[in-house]
Amino acid sequence: MRLPLLILSFIFLLLNGSYYKEEIKNPQTLTFKSNPLISTDFSVLRDTIYTMKDHVVEVNLATHQATVRFRNGAIKQFPISGGNKNIEEGVDTKEGLFVLQWKSKKQYSTQFDSTLMLYWMGFNGGIGFHALATNGYYRYLGKKNVSHGCVRISRKDAEELYKILERGTPVLIHKGNSAITVSFGGSGEVYKYYPFDKLKNILSQRFTALYNGRYFLENKYKILIDEENVKSSGLPIGNADKIPSKQIITSDQIYLSKGSSEEDKLDIILSENSEKNFKLSLHPFLDSLYARR
Repeated sequence: MRLPLLILSFIFLLLNGSYYKEEIKNPQTLTFKSNPLISTDFSVLRDTIYTMKDHVVEVNLATHQATVRFRNGAIKQFPISGGNKNIEEGVDTKEGLFVLQWKSKKQYSTQFDSTLMLYWMGFNGGIGFHALATNGYYRYLGKKNVSHGCVRISRKDAEELYKILERGTPVLIHKGNSAITVSFGGSGEVYKYYPFDKLKNILSQRFTALYNGRYFLENKYKILIDEENVKSSGLPIGNADKIPSKQIITSDQIYLSKGSSEEDKLDIILSENSEKNFKLSLHPFLDSLYARR
């Protein structure tokens, strides 16, 4: 009797061993899934603000360079010379998020002996883009900030920009550590639109969430700006140095269907009981990361 029992026990163990080995050889049968963004460095994340205009201007005062981004994907880069508080009656060009407030082909400075400013495009009160009639300032473009506060550009660049930039075009001024970026909005998408004073407070809250790693948990709406809700004093742009490498992301906030409308996406991402698995996020930063995988 013992021999048959031993034989049966051996066969049982052999079969069980084969079963578990087969499972290991076929890892695709396992049910758990790994978050594809687990190793992402989110210190490059920026709060995204949206515009319905066709251009965005970004000025880096540290590199003395500016870039115009077009809605069609084209870009134009050009050298600038910003304000310098160390020259007589000068001030540093203020950092912030502004929009073009008004334009004039010829503007005379009442502060500096009626100096002629060509292709004036103001965004921060008496501060704006412009060219000068003389060529002496050209040697500083792209190299040094020497203006009394405005952003000086060449006459050729000024004339070109004057033709294409409309009132309300976003102007982002920084020294390389802005926590904001501006993206192009589109018809059919859902945005929140706030008056200037409330918008400043909301941006402050969004920055706090970004610095605390809760950006995708708390910032669930796209914000739209234009010439009506951005005053000449500008909006804060935060500090990118405070952005951590990790952000908290839950599964129902990452994956959303490409075929869903913006309204449906918002309904899904705001739903506390969402248990679905989708493939496109509400945020362009997450979308770009997921698309690379």
